[in-house]
Amino acid sequence: MTNKKTKNTIYTLAGKIGDFLLIPILLLALVVTLVIFTQNQSNKVPSFFGLSVVKILSGSMENSGFKTGDSVFVTKTDTNKLWIGDIIAFYQYQDTADSVLEKIELSDVNDSVEITLDEPSQRREMSDITGGSYRVVFHEIVGVLQDYTGARYFRTKGTSNESADSVLIRDDFVVGKYLNTPVWVRNVLRWISSSVGMICLVCLPLGIMIILQSLALIEQVNFMYVEKKLIGGTMHWQDREAQRLIKTGETELVCRIIMFTKVPIDERDDAIDEIWRFGENPTQHQKDLKNLAAISYQILTSKGQEEYYKFWKQNLRLKSDIKAVDEQLQILSLNQYLNNQKTSKKN
Repeated sequence: MTNKKTKNTIYTLAGKIGDFLLIPILLLALVVTLVIFTQNQSNKVPSFFGLSVVKILSGSMENSGFKTGDSVFVTKTDTNKLWIGDIIAFYQYQDTADSVLEKIELSDVNDSVEITLDEPSQRREMSDITGGSYRVVFHEIVGVLQDYTGARYFRTKGTSNESADSVLIRDDFVVGKYLNTPVWVRNVLRWISSSVGMICLVCLPLGIMIILQSLALIEQVNFMYVEKKLIGGTMHWQDREAQRLIKTGETELVCRIIMFTKVPIDERDDAIDEIWRFGENPTQHQKDLKNLAAISYQILTSKGQEEYYKFWKQNLRLKSDIKAVDEQLQILSLNQYLNNQKTSKKN
């Protein structure tokens, strides 16, 4: 028998491949779809470790290569470091508390205005406006201003528009700075958020996973049935189904112990190699079990099943295994008693 990992059945192997490949795809698709759906429905932009996905809602940035419906990555950033030419995503909202404050145009990213005023008590924050009617816009910064409370403002403009936006965006309402998102990534994100993409990357992998896991479950149930027949002695150890179970390397320890007693005497030399082989690189525990199996074989041959089971009972660790072996001893005692009764009646 080769290594256990290379002898898994087709259904079990397919299930593992499904878990390895489909789960990451499914999770990615679910996250991206959830993010875009949330933005579309409630104007909220969820953030994961400072990274957000923003959907472009108009053609105002087509001159820069961004199309309507594209989705791009933006990352949270220090708004004091934002400058002209940076592309940002922001809530298009102008706080009335800022309208009376004088704003000074800055000429360099390191420029600042001396703070001489306290922040207005009625200023709103991003949490106050998210989920409302204020849309998320993706535009380029064309000017930076600051008021005497220390707040910065950004004059923004779509590169395809003739004039700058009418609303100055306070730094509190900036979602994040554009993180270079190649065209192919934008196309993938667009496709994921489409109906076809959702079917292919969410519904289809989920359906495949359910099918594979169902097949694996069916096979496990079948193996339990095969083990039961092997333990009961109603299936030969060389039967095709029995061999399929043995070659997976997943046969239960107690099943190996009991199964071996059901093997015809003239086949036991071959059977012990098959039933107690653990692969090319067995663990120390598996090596110990193999040594115990060899000793138990000698005991079975010379002293019989009762001593064989008593030997295993002394060397098992799990209570459930010990209990199963104990049950076999009880069955042997009962059978011996019944045979004695039959013999007495005949005499």
